[in-house]
Amino acid sequence: MIIDKDKVMIDVKGVSKTYKLYENPIDRLKESIHPFKKKYHKEFHALKDISFQVKMGDTLGIIGRNGSGKSTLLKLITGILQPTSGTISVNGKIAALLELGAGFNLELTGIENIYLYGTIMGLSKQEIDKKLDEIIEFADIGDFIFQPVKMYSSGMFARLAFSVAINVDPDILIVDETLSVGDAYFTAKCMEKIREWVNSRTVIFVSHSLEVVRSFCNKGILLDQGRIHTAGDIQMVTETYERLINQQIVTSKLKSIAELAAKPKLEKKDMRHNQISKELSEDPEFTRRVSQFRSGTGHARFIRAEALVDSKPTHIIPFGEEVVFRLVAEYYSDIDTEGTVGYMVRNRNGQDVFGMNIFNLNRLLPPIKKGTILEVEFTFKNILAPGSYSVSLGLKPKPIEPIFLDCVNVAIFFEVPPLEGQNYVPGLLYVPNELTYNIVNLNIKESVASV
Repeated sequence: MIIDKDKVMIDVKGVSKTYKLYENPIDRLKESIHPFKKKYHKEFHALKDISFQVKMGDTLGIIGRNGSGKSTLLKLITGILQPTSGTISVNGKIAALLELGAGFNLELTGIENIYLYGTIMGLSKQEIDKKLDEIIEFADIGDFIFQPVKMYSSGMFARLAFSVAINVDPDILIVDETLSVGDAYFTAKCMEKIREWVNSRTVIFVSHSLEVVRSFCNKGILLDQGRIHTAGDIQMVTETYERLINQQIVTSKLKSIAELAAKPKLEKKDMRHNQISKELSEDPEFTRRVSQFRSGTGHARFIRAEALVDSKPTHIIPFGEEVVFRLVAEYYSDIDTEGTVGYMVRNRNGQDVFGMNIFNLNRLLPPIKKGTILEVEFTFKNILAPGSYSVSLGLKPKPIEPIFLDCVNVAIFFEVPPLEGQNYVPGLLYVPNELTYNIVNLNIKESVASV
């Protein structure tokens, strides 16, 4: 395939998409027949004045929070929806994986759906016949290929849909989080296939995983509230997104603290904590913030959790620093068994990075009486890659059984800033390496002559 880097494959000019929202179905009829054209709807602007181009060989990552307009934009590009204003020009055949099983007839078998999808994509029966074995082999769903797709699991849907999409030789492939439902092996196989296409076809990739977007894409668009917030180099776009999210987290945190400070204090409750040090007392802001993220029996609860660097609480943890996760819990009932306490660090996408509990360190909590304050400190050296992270906490009465006295899914959040003077290395951890290399210039003719 001849690659023309200047050829525009997708041209989006001034596109907006507005939905009419009606409180009642009858309002739509009222509006259509009202003699004075009275409006019974409210307008929701899903996209506002979007313009960009995608050229041949580009791999474009579209990112943004839920509700920012990503899926709407993809549906406009593929022609599923029509823009309220503006124009979209597409130069080439599109294969899109927008919704699981989209374009499939649930009553037809996998084989029959291959022919159906291929026909929709403009292939003749003879062309599909040539590709059939390759599609079946890549999907790798066994004899289910001969069964109605209504019997398929979500993973089988994803396997067949992706296999068909990539084997109909599209000029443009659009993927919208569909691969997240597949198993790890199939996802890796799909990603490797996409890698083969980089620089030879046009790919639009929508994902909440910034690591995946950075890995595959050379350009990016950040959507925020229906508008293009940032567009350009993928590294710059993803870093802007991370800063935007962090700013919103900090703003929300400061607002919560201000609201909490404005509330009257409960003197009786505070008197109990005056008898112990501030470091071991309940942090009201922590309790309020984690209320929506916690579960458990409630016989004991975390009342404070913080990340410390140089003995000071922080939300910014530079690479290489010694970090202390300091956890404080209060027991409201007697616990007669030997328990455990621990944490798990997760990246922005909720992926487990690493964790620890005292059971893994060959320790257990002794039986604990009601009213006891437990303080635990875990210390480690930070080798996390730049990015944003959250920490979940668990306090259990027994180490093996899945019963929690308290479980807080988002207890601590922190950011690891980029290292100055070093390029970004994608991954979960950043492991410094010593570099030694030699350049050897071998003259093959002289080597042969000397033999």
